[in-house]
Amino acid sequence: MLKLPVGIETFSEIRQEGYVYVDKTQYIHKLATEGKPYFLSRPRRFGKSLLLSTMEELFKGNKKLFEGLYIYDKWDWNVKYPVISINFGGGDYSSIDDFKDTLADILDGLSEQFNIELKRRTLPQRFGELIRKVYEKTKQKVVVLIDEYDKAIISNLQNKDLDIFQTNLGNFYETLKVNDEFIKFIFITGISKFAHVSVFSKLNNLDDISLIEEFNGICGYTQEDLESKFQDYIQKLANKFQYGYNDALDEIKAFYNGYSWNGKEKLYNPYSTLLCLKHSNFSKKWFHSGTPRVLSEYPMSTKSIKALSEPSILSDDEFESPVAQKIKDEVFLFQTGYLTIDKIVRKKRNLLYTLKIPNLEVKNALLVSLLRQHSKIPTQDIFDYGEKLVEYIIKGNCERIVETLGDYLSPISNEIRGKDERYYHALIFMLLFQSKIHVHNEVHSFKGNADLVIEEEDIVIIIEFKQDDKKSIKYMINEALEQIEKKEYSRQYKNKKIIKGAIVFKKGEIACKLIKEK
Repeated sequence: MLKLPVGIETFSEIRQEGYVYVDKTQYIHKLATEGKPYFLSRPRRFGKSLLLSTMEELFKGNKKLFEGLYIYDKWDWNVKYPVISINFGGGDYSSIDDFKDTLADILDGLSEQFNIELKRRTLPQRFGELIRKVYEKTKQKVVVLIDEYDKAIISNLQNKDLDIFQTNLGNFYETLKVNDEFIKFIFITGISKFAHVSVFSKLNNLDDISLIEEFNGICGYTQEDLESKFQDYIQKLANKFQYGYNDALDEIKAFYNGYSWNGKEKLYNPYSTLLCLKHSNFSKKWFHSGTPRVLSEYPMSTKSIKALSEPSILSDDEFESPVAQKIKDEVFLFQTGYLTIDKIVRKKRNLLYTLKIPNLEVKNALLVSLLRQHSKIPTQDIFDYGEKLVEYIIKGNCERIVETLGDYLSPISNEIRGKDERYYHALIFMLLFQSKIHVHNEVHSFKGNADLVIEEEDIVIIIEFKQDDKKSIKYMINEALEQIEKKEYSRQYKNKKIIKGAIVFKKGEIACKLIKEK
């Protein structure tokens, strides 16, 4: 059984040391034979670095590494190209001086690699000098691969000197355009694409393939990849949890699938999926190793909770061309991997993107982050609130339900609560989900969607939320219960004990009413 390449981003190591490799060379072949300067945006831990490592070995002509892969008999192995590979992932970008020192160190390392002396003084000029001298020395055009191009920007979104970082980075990347005649191929990756800044203001000839349908699967695993490459590991996980094989597949899918950049084909997060299969356990490792620092430091508004309570719909202009200083929360969450494209609809000359949370792993990570960011409630108290809330609902104790919700909601700022029932709905869903309660939101039925459904053994609890500062408490309670009846939300739960509930909010007041079906 081949080993799982958890955290391994070096193509040669994967191919030589007996690790599973999911072939992406069909995409690389198309890119290399049909164009030159490309850009790809994907979240962290999604396989971008491995993709660039694969490209590097291909252009260097290391034929043996590609035996059995799509590109093996379609590439001219007689031609070898010099590769300038830059990874900004490990640099220090705390200040402008640190940023410049990082760039200088990268260029010094590359000049040593090619045994070339650089004499120019400014960083952009030294970069251009490196490209020209590598070309002159090897008599071949140069391949330039840049990973995490935007690390300095992402690390300084709240820095008052962000403009200076962007200007310096833009000047550095402009070198690629100026030295185009010496370059064979350019591929740049990052988390974000910021309009009119850094790369895209000066290097404006890049072909951005991030949302191009045919390149949706260039990073990540498809369903076919999972089932064809990891069968033994899936069976091992199924055996541990006493699942059937297909049940194990469904569980893996719920936790790690759901990412899409074309609104059609869904992909698995490779890092999280590999960890799950290696340890036969479902975890939230992507959040802890992905972008938690960026997410926790970015001051999101009520939009971040809106992402949980309803789909986010953006036009192509606001979605594809965000400005760093004014980036919308939904776009930021998409670029960092917390939202993905559910569908794309064309309206006349415009495209509308519907974004949603991709899977359970990300939903849980986002819930944790939002609760920590907007509330001072200790984790243990969250578990207590959730368990008590369900207990009181089953007992029909509305007084304690109101008291528990008041205790839970009071430390949460008014900003995140908003003035709509969907926000309260989402906040209570967050509580129950974090408390490991078997809870579902927006549950589909024949005549509509129930706000919240809680399943506890042979009991099913159906809750409808209402919020209105003008309507009376009594009116909203009756309205919510009538909606549950008219929409027949309980019809699909036969042979279960049904509890129907209304939870309503008016200004600072909370009220509820419960009905147990006989």
